[in-house]
Amino acid sequence: MSGKCSHSGCPDPDNIGCNVEGHLRLTDCRYYNKSDGDQKSSDDASGDLLRISWTGNSLGLMDLNFLTACSRPILIGITGVASAGKTSFLASLYCLLRSGRRIGEYSFSGSLTLYGWEDIAWFLSWKDNSNIQFPPHTTNNSGRVPGLLHLALRNQQNEKIDIILTDAPGEWFDHWRNNTQSENAKGARWIHEHCDAFLLFADCEMMAGAKRGYAKMQLNTVSDRIAENIGNRPLALIWSKSDIVVNSSTKEQILTHIGENQFEHFQEFETSVHEGDDGRFHQGICNAIQWAMEKVINNENILASSETVISNDMFLSKRQINE
Repeated sequence: MSGKCSHSGCPDPDNIGCNVEGHLRLTDCRYYNKSDGDQKSSDDASGDLLRISWTGNSLGLMDLNFLTACSRPILIGITGVASAGKTSFLASLYCLLRSGRRIGEYSFSGSLTLYGWEDIAWFLSWKDNSNIQFPPHTTNNSGRVPGLLHLALRNQQNEKIDIILTDAPGEWFDHWRNNTQSENAKGARWIHEHCDAFLLFADCEMMAGAKRGYAKMQLNTVSDRIAENIGNRPLALIWSKSDIVVNSSTKEQILTHIGENQFEHFQEFETSVHEGDDGRFHQGICNAIQWAMEKVINNENILASSETVISNDMFLSKRQINE
C-alpha cells in the first residue's frame, strides 16, 4: 500500500484499513499522506485507494455495514473512567472464550476482529515468568469512534448471535461527565446514543484507596450521564479488580446513588483477571455479558399490545371469545 497514516495513535499506519476515522476511501482521511514517489494503481483509474472490507483489526463505522447487512448485532458499551479495568475485562473475556468457556448456552464461534482481540489478550496469556501482565492503557484519540470488537456466538441449536463491544479510552467519559458537548467527548456520546446495553466499571482498587472519594464522584457522575434518555436499555455495574476488598459502606453509597436513577434493568457483577474462589470472578465476566444479552433480546421481543375490537366484520376485527 502506497501511503502512510500520520496519526500517532493509528493501529494500522500502513493503511491496510482505515481505523482512525473509518473512511471508505483512504485518501479522504485527513491523516493519510501519500508518498512522493507513488504512482496511480493500474487497477484504480481514479487514483483513490479503496480499503478492504475486513482486516481483523478493531472495526470502524464503515465495517459495521458488512456486519449489519445480514443481522442486527447487540452493541454493548464498555464505559468508565481511565484505568478502571475496561480493557482488562475485554482481554479476560476473550481468553475465557478462547479456552472454551461459555456465555450461557452460547460458545465462541468466530470474530471479524481476531487481530484486535489477540492484541489485548496477549498481555494476559501465559509468559515464561508466569506473571500476569495487563493490557496497556487505551490510547486517547479524541474525536474517534471507539474501537469495536466483534464476537460471534452460537448455541447447540445453531442459533447465532453477533455482539459488538466498544473499547474506548476512559478520558472520553471523564470529558463527557463534565461536559456532554465537549469535542473530546464525541466518542462517549456515540456510545451512549447507539449502544443497546452498558457495562459501567467501578475500580475496586481506587474505591479501596486514599482517593476513593474522587473515584466515587467520577463513577456517580458517569452513571448520571448514562441514565439520561437510557429508556429500557440495561446497565450493569462491574466491580473490576474484585480481588481487592472494598468497604461495604462505600459499595452501599454507590449503589444508593445509582438506584436514584431508577434504571429499568440493573445488575451488579464482581470481576477480576484473577479467578477468585471457585473461579467466581471469571464467571462474573461471562455472567455480565450473558445478562446484557438476555435483557436486550427480551426488550427487542416485547410485542406491542393491541386492543380487541368488536365488529361484525370478521376479516377486519378480532372478536372476543366470550362475546
